[in-house]
Amino acid sequence: MPAMQEIELKFQIPSQALGAVQAELAALDGGQHAPLRLRAAYFDTPERTLANARMALRVRQEGRHWVQTLKAGGSNTMMRLEDNRPAQAPKPRQPVVVDLSRHLGTPAEVALREALGWDPAQDPSGTATGLTELYRTDITRHRARITVGAGTPHEGVVELALDLGHIQAGALSVTVRELEIESISGHPMAVIEASRDWVRRHGVWLDTQTKAHRGDRLARLASVSDASPPDAAPEHPTLARPAHLQLDSSLDDAWRAALESCLEHISGNMSELGTAPAVIQKTAYQWRLGLRRLQSLARLLKSTPLPFPHDALVQANQLYAQLGLWRDAQALAWLPAKIVRKGGPDLPLPYPDIDVMHDEAVVNLARSSTATTLCLNLLAALLHPPSDTAEGQQPYRPWLMLRLGQWRSRCRRAARKAEKLSAVDLHTLRKRAKRLRLMADLFAPAWRPKRHAVHARALKRALDAMGCIQDETVAEGWYVRAAIEDDRARWVQDWLHGRRRKLRRKATRTLRDWRGVKAPW
Repeated sequence: MPAMQEIELKFQIPSQALGAVQAELAALDGGQHAPLRLRAAYFDTPERTLANARMALRVRQEGRHWVQTLKAGGSNTMMRLEDNRPAQAPKPRQPVVVDLSRHLGTPAEVALREALGWDPAQDPSGTATGLTELYRTDITRHRARITVGAGTPHEGVVELALDLGHIQAGALSVTVRELEIESISGHPMAVIEASRDWVRRHGVWLDTQTKAHRGDRLARLASVSDASPPDAAPEHPTLARPAHLQLDSSLDDAWRAALESCLEHISGNMSELGTAPAVIQKTAYQWRLGLRRLQSLARLLKSTPLPFPHDALVQANQLYAQLGLWRDAQALAWLPAKIVRKGGPDLPLPYPDIDVMHDEAVVNLARSSTATTLCLNLLAALLHPPSDTAEGQQPYRPWLMLRLGQWRSRCRRAARKAEKLSAVDLHTLRKRAKRLRLMADLFAPAWRPKRHAVHARALKRALDAMGCIQDETVAEGWYVRAAIEDDRARWVQDWLHGRRRKLRRKATRTLRDWRGVKAPW
């Protein structure tokens, strides 16, 4: 069982669809596979060294066989390295143990050396690394194999696995109810096509959080208090990371690495929200930011013949717009109390659509077919063969410097006359400057670190100042509509309008400061 880069997608199943999923999987299998009991023990150090390195190490009983597996992060949250090795069953009434020597001579050995500081010569089995069992899983798996896209270039065999059971850590337990779709042979696009079908017919939603991720979170809660409810876990937002690139990377390499970064950012936060945590503010913000990074990357590459998935922007734009009202409500939550302190009326924010302001609406959006379809479309684009065109193989850095230089020059020309810009033109400048900042950060490995940091700070101050103007302009519009039925809202409308000059002066000053900073390239 060698190490491999697997393509495996995991989906959560709505409770109302579970019966239909079970029935369909049983019909597809036709009794060929008996249900498989999978009981596993997961190991890590008390400090979660492996988890922090995006790795998971387990020993699992698969029917009559025992297998030790190391999983490590791949290029994105839906592709990863997996190394499976035969293991020995524990002796009666003895605990399950892990033996790192089973991974000698494999890529997993390299990963374990780097993560744990493991020295096989001095410590062959890894006893001194401090690995200990943190949690267990008990799963019953129902399987079926199907051929997808027969007779097409994307033909492939995929395995459907319905996992039902639970994860246990101390006295805490969470239910597992998920569908995995894995490539067995043929074209990897078969996994995408099969996934689209199940999303469309059963409403399953993509979840990039592995059982190891959920188990580690449960174990952390159990270590604090065995009485802690599973939904008491804090938020775990996925933060934006720069694209992994070398200075001599090609333009084809660059757009793929950038798209992988956007996909990781979007899918990671979407999956976190799909679990319906008690608090979602930071995660929802990061999800929306990931969508905005994707939109900006699409704009950057719009004039190129590269196979960037521009069609996916349909879903991204829908999600971004729907999250916008929720974000505005969060950003303006301070306003009613400030109005009262200034002697104004005690009025709640007059939301234009109260239904989309609740956290539940964001969770439902993360579970929507629109969100899952977006991620599937982005992953499908990454499976596109590498470009062999002259434009795709040119060094990315000179091309990027020229493109971002054009963006920056355009923003600087507008910023030079910021005090005279209309509200619409100032908002346009803010959107363009935001795209500039997001793309400069996405391709940060291409720049001088100190110069990039100075430029980023100056641009952020200008964006924040313009953002305050935009937020209060949105609020003023809400109160204008509210004033039709409540005269008290006119006081707030006038007060907000009167603040605009002061906010304008600050924005003009921060834009002037940014114009004096050198570009990071």
